[in-house]
Amino acid sequence: MAKAAPIAAVSNTDEAPPKKSKKKLIIILVAVLVLALGGAGAAFFLLGHKGEEGKATEHKAKEPAGPPVFVVMDPFVVNLAEPDNSRYLQVGITYEVKDAAAAEEMKQLTPIIRSRILMVLSSKNVADLSHIEGKQKLMDELVDLARVTLKEREDKDASKGIRDVHFSSFVIQ
Repeated sequence: MAKAAPIAAVSNTDEAPPKKSKKKLIIILVAVLVLALGGAGAAFFLLGHKGEEGKATEHKAKEPAGPPVFVVMDPFVVNLAEPDNSRYLQVGITYEVKDAAAAEEMKQLTPIIRSRILMVLSSKNVADLSHIEGKQKLMDELVDLARVTLKEREDKDASKGIRDVHFSSFVIQ
């Protein structure tokens, strides 16, 4: 058997490789650029654009993470604004404040705050307070009332000390 001679690779250096189209390269680059800009726009809209909810979350994150401080008010019993004056409300109210200093200031102003709370509560009727929306509205009014009372003092940042209000009891009879 005879050995076969190895086949040499034939290289043709005289011919240049075929020219690639620049149009194809430009179309690919434009498509990548459009996708990148679309992704960046979507990320900005979803992550960078903060509505009211984002601001509220951001505001709460800046508050100190310490344990809450509570100011418990004595229970309130008031006649409701009903035509026959036969209905009354008994409610326990507890304010949540940011720190002990705010709690101390609130305790000093308790007579003013209690008087204003009594006026607000006695202006309500059963229809105002029988649904959750009415109770939530009352809670908002009570927080605003306490903030306004503290703000009337010379310290303008005092109103930021009231975080929330909670009902410890709520009886309409």
